[in-house]
Amino acid sequence: MDIAHALDGLDAHPWASVSHAYGPAEDLPGLLRALVAGGEQADEALAELYSCILHQGSVYTASADAVPYLARIAAAGCGTVEVLGLLGGLAESEGVWGGARGGERGGGGEGPPAPVRAAVVGQLPLLLPLLADGSAAVRQAAAWAVGQTRAVEPALPALRRRWASETDPVVRGELLTALGRLDRSAAAAEAGPLLGEDTSAPLRLAAVLAGLDAGEPWTGAHHAAVLALLPADPVAADRYDLDRREPLRAITEELLLRETPADRDAAYALLDRALRDERPEVRAEAVWAADHACQLSRSAPRRLLPALARLVADPDVVHLLGNLGPAAAEAAPALAARAAQAEDGPADQALAALVLIAPRTAAPLLARALGRPPARSPPGSTGCSPTG
Repeated sequence: MDIAHALDGLDAHPWASVSHAYGPAEDLPGLLRALVAGGEQADEALAELYSCILHQGSVYTASADAVPYLARIAAAGCGTVEVLGLLGGLAESEGVWGGARGGERGGGGEGPPAPVRAAVVGQLPLLLPLLADGSAAVRQAAAWAVGQTRAVEPALPALRRRWASETDPVVRGELLTALGRLDRSAAAAEAGPLLGEDTSAPLRLAAVLAGLDAGEPWTGAHHAAVLALLPADPVAADRYDLDRREPLRAITEELLLRETPADRDAAYALLDRALRDERPEVRAEAVWAADHACQLSRSAPRRLLPALARLVADPDVVHLLGNLGPAAAEAAPALAARAAQAEDGPADQALAALVLIAPRTAAPLLARALGRPPARSPPGSTGCSPTG
């Protein structure tokens, strides 16, 4: 695709008859031209396009009309990675909201995403060749966008061909994820042999998630693979799947939502090991995942309290325990010891949580605390709790 022809027909298109998030789409030609121009104005145009045709995940009648121009711009090599990201987001969206095209598409309100996703599918002849681009970043973005179309034909054969020849580990991880969107069982079969330590971290994470998505039984190999990936957030930093940029939390959620005793045990075993890890960054991921687990499952507090009680020096853990209230009674002795250690902010936080968990245990400590001035906040602190 020649960039000179990427915007053919732009001015003749009836943009005033379709709408985006802010009304009639008469500004789209200017934004698309700025996108082609490159530089700072292209960055600003891309941000504006996200805001108006993919606003907070919603797509509009104008979104589908913009897709052919975006696909031609990407194929012409103009901001390809960024434009593919936008096209993938448009194909991913599960909702439609916006004005009508001359009454053809109905008025406002939510509806099926078929028109926008179908528009991206219609541009696959331009997008599929990008799976073999010389740039790994372009190949990864193309895998993301193609996978989001859910178009088994012709996308699945193209993804399989690229999977067979791709060597970059990050791109392979994205390809495996894309394959899983079109054929979960086949992706799980590919993922099985990739759980060992000889597999690169990005691909191993994708393999774990592919097995989860396919409903595969959780095994010791999955458990060991996740533990070996920790801290996992940096491994997921380059993934396009924003919902799984915090892998331990996402994996825990998937296991708990299966609602079987074995999967609950697997989730708690992962979190217990991570909470007991000596590395602060691993424990931070585990505390966040444990907080989420306690919101999802009634049995989570009981199973995770022994590990959490060891971490009462961590303000996030103290906050979590306080939110659990009486369900966190097992942690009361540790909180009481922490509250009695010193007259400072952390001790006050521990005491505040203890009041919610075990009021009788907190009473004598609270009486003593009332006889002294409140702890001073550190320099630069507002004195507010993390939750405001």
